Amino acid sequence: MKLFMKQQVMNKVLYALAPITVFSVFLFGWRVLAVLAVSNLCAVISEYLFVRTKQNGKISMAVFVTASLLALTLPPTIPFWMAGVGAVFAIVFGKMVFGGFGMNVFNPAIVGRTFIYISFPNAMTVQWLKPFSSWPGGFTSWQNSAAITSATPMSLFKSSGEITSTWHLASGLIPGSAGETSAILIALAAIYLIVTKTAKWQSMLATLLGFTISVLAFYQQNPLPFILSGGLLFGSVFMVTDPISMPKNKTAIWIYGALVGFLTVFIRKFSLFTEGFMFALLLANTFMPIIEYALDRSKRKGA
Repeated sequence: MKLFMKQQVMNKVLYALAPITVFSVFLFGWRVLAVLAVSNLCAVISEYLFVRTKQNGKISMAVFVTASLLALTLPPTIPFWMAGVGAVFAIVFGKMVFGGFGMNVFNPAIVGRTFIYISFPNAMTVQWLKPFSSWPGGFTSWQNSAAITSATPMSLFKSSGEITSTWHLASGLIPGSAGETSAILIALAAIYLIVTKTAKWQSMLATLLGFTISVLAFYQQNPLPFILSGGLLFGSVFMVTDPISMPKNKTAIWIYGALVGFLTVFIRKFSLFTEGFMFALLLANTFMPIIEYALDRSKRKGA
């Protein structure tokens, strides 16, 4: 009996993540793959324990997407057990408590990351690795453990107002989460997902537009470095576009993306948190069913 469901859409998301994963190994060393392995193993076991007694009894391929997205949004230095606990939390409380695949209200990967961020803030905010910048980089190393820094582009801007160069932000040669640094590779992944009709471009564009307008309103600065910093771009491509937690109504999709973009900037600007995307996405996931219901009801009354 086959253990996994056939889900070609989820496979394509994993294909899009592959170059980003390889580059993260170059930047930070082979430990990144070990974090990915732990996250995936714990996620698969967690889902299997829930589905094993059901009639179908198959694990969804989406579990690998959730676990991989979670691992790539974590610092390269994250302890393995934290990555494993986060993966279990993502699957159990982000998906299975709602009934399993296709039933979740929230993006499971962001549920897991938020849990780790709140529960273990030191591991998520204090120490970051400086990336390798020349060949062969991390391909010959477990981890660049001698190069520890506390400053990511986001934390640097938060503390001193200093903006990292656009080239470094675009290329990914910066401290940060394992898979969130290279804007170029994330943009290429977005093109692939759009061309293969795996993800909707509307939600990506709406998020970036909402974010850009909010940066101009709150910071009065060039929005490009803000877009390229932190988890906004990665999240816009791989998490906002999640077909399960995203609204189905076309108008609601635009509102949803714009809301995520606005809330990300609002949280970055007015809270103690350096990064606002994960909270923004969870809030948008919370309120979008109500907004979508109101839009559908208004449409029916107007018909």
